[in-house]
Amino acid sequence: MGKQLLILEDDRMMVYMIQSVMKPIGYDLVHCTTVKQAKALLHQFRFEIALVDIGLGAMEENGLSFVRHVREFHHDIGVIVISGNNTVMDRVLGIEMGADDYLTKPFELRELTARTSQLSRRMRKHPQVKGDVLIRFSGFTLDRLRRSVVWEETTPVNLTSREYDLLHCLLENENQVVHRNVLMSMICGREWSTLDRSVDVLVSNLRSKLRKYNPGEILIKSVRSQGYCFGGVIERVPRTQEMTAVAINQ
Repeated sequence: MGKQLLILEDDRMMVYMIQSVMKPIGYDLVHCTTVKQAKALLHQFRFEIALVDIGLGAMEENGLSFVRHVREFHHDIGVIVISGNNTVMDRVLGIEMGADDYLTKPFELRELTARTSQLSRRMRKHPQVKGDVLIRFSGFTLDRLRRSVVWEETTPVNLTSREYDLLHCLLENENQVVHRNVLMSMICGREWSTLDRSVDVLVSNLRSKLRKYNPGEILIKSVRSQGYCFGGVIERVPRTQEMTAVAINQ
């Protein structure tokens, strides 16, 4: 059996085309047309990635609310939004709700497979270099082998895959400015443009989650016209014991 891919989409021709390119790269596609069906399927299959048309559904339960549901309750599933809306606000909203990527219809099927593969690699990647070292900062501990973050060694901090990658990148470049171009390339797999606020939204979301546990420090600092840097104090310590942690969606 291949990797499981959920698609929430009511255009059957598009579903057929997506299946034709995803099957050869190892995905078994499970299709549904309503949010209610999609939520039920989450309990029946172990999905790696979900493709979601955010335009589906009613006001209360639409594709966008399903993205938020996946991010809140199924952290290990990667989410790619597929939508006919191409405004900056639509893309920002999709990312704010927890999507890992955003594709605008119509799109090239080769781009879909490339982005799906890139997301899959990022989710499955477990760095081997210095993997036995934990990074501690301002009450938090980042575990690179588990791709997890905990507060005061016991409370899991639920981050999306991209939020984790962003935090990891800033920590590895402590007290150095990381330009938006670099962050966009490393985390999103594409070049940054002046109209693209994806990195800024990710930073805002990450700041909010860290501030929930540690409101007294500004850990991620903005550097005007350049990017961001981590300004806290970092300690790297050997892994000496098993930690109680919940892995984030990888």
